[in-house]
Amino acid sequence: MKRILAAAALAAPLALAPGIAFAGGSTGASNSVSIEQYADFNFNGTQLDVGLQVTCKTPTKTGLVRVQVDQYYPETPIEAHGSSPLTDVVCDGKSRPVGVTVIGVVYDAGQAKATATLTPTGSSSVTAKRWITVIVH
Repeated sequence: MKRILAAAALAAPLALAPGIAFAGGSTGASNSVSIEQYADFNFNGTQLDVGLQVTCKTPTKTGLVRVQVDQYYPETPIEAHGSSPLTDVVCDGKSRPVGVTVIGVVYDAGQAKATATLTPTGSSSVTAKRWITVIVH
């Protein structure tokens, strides 16, 4: 029983960390992407800025990330589905902030579902999903 409780206590912090994806590479380095809780829209809702935290390590020190954001009723009267262009990221093993912009879809303030996919050059992709809050500044 104590072993079960100890295992649950160790796993709980990872279960409570929404929007984070991890994958170990062949070099032992861990590739991960996480999605910030808040996204900011501007230009009448047609540009949505989403923040990420990216960690990856590759011999070329490069990778790509893409974000998909979906918003549904009752947050918006018309469903919104959009994705960012592929964005270059630095893959040197350090955690780095990355900003991406989803363009061309009209979002409203409120909740939306975000999916971020990180593809380090020469490595497998990792994907994170979470509900985000779209805010107006």
